Amino acid sequence: MQQSRSSKSTANSTTVSARASNVMARNAYKFVDHWHIPYPIEMVWEALSLPEHYPTWWQGVYLSARPLVDTARGGTGRRVAVVARGWLPYRLRFTVETLNLQKPHLIEFKASGDFVTDASRWLLDSEASGTSVTLEWNPRVEKSVVKFFSPILKPVFRWNHRWTMKRGETQLTAYLKQNAIRQTNSV
Repeated sequence: MQQSRSSKSTANSTTVSARASNVMARNAYKFVDHWHIPYPIEMVWEALSLPEHYPTWWQGVYLSARPLVDTARGGTGRRVAVVARGWLPYRLRFTVETLNLQKPHLIEFKASGDFVTDASRWLLDSEASGTSVTLEWNPRVEKSVVKFFSPILKPVFRWNHRWTMKRGETQLTAYLKQNAIRQTNSV
């Protein structure tokens, strides 16, 4: 049985669309990162729920973070313009928008710009020795140089992400330690 021209054309278009979709997906990443922060969940949630303060404690990664919309402190709908970098020599510019806050267990957000995400999230759980933190981050990288090289350098970009996350865990712990010392000294 022969296929009609129109069904062949549709099949070919579908194949081309699927290939195009696969090529576009090569700049997509899915990360699930785990941190252990030896401080109470409320302290950790407070720090993570305010992305405009990330440059204070996530130094060398978050270079700047400027609020764009004046909403309640750390509130849903808050947008923050970010400039960030990893170990590799390029900067990423993106906007973080807070979608959902459930203190002290969930911070849901999305990104637009050089990073584009649907809902990504910080998940926090209290443990006897502090706080377990999980970041579910699903960026599609739109920065042209990263997007172009993603098909062949994805392992390098993943390593770069791990480098930034290790700095985040270490520096958040140090930041919360400094805050705890300040609070103890002020009492």
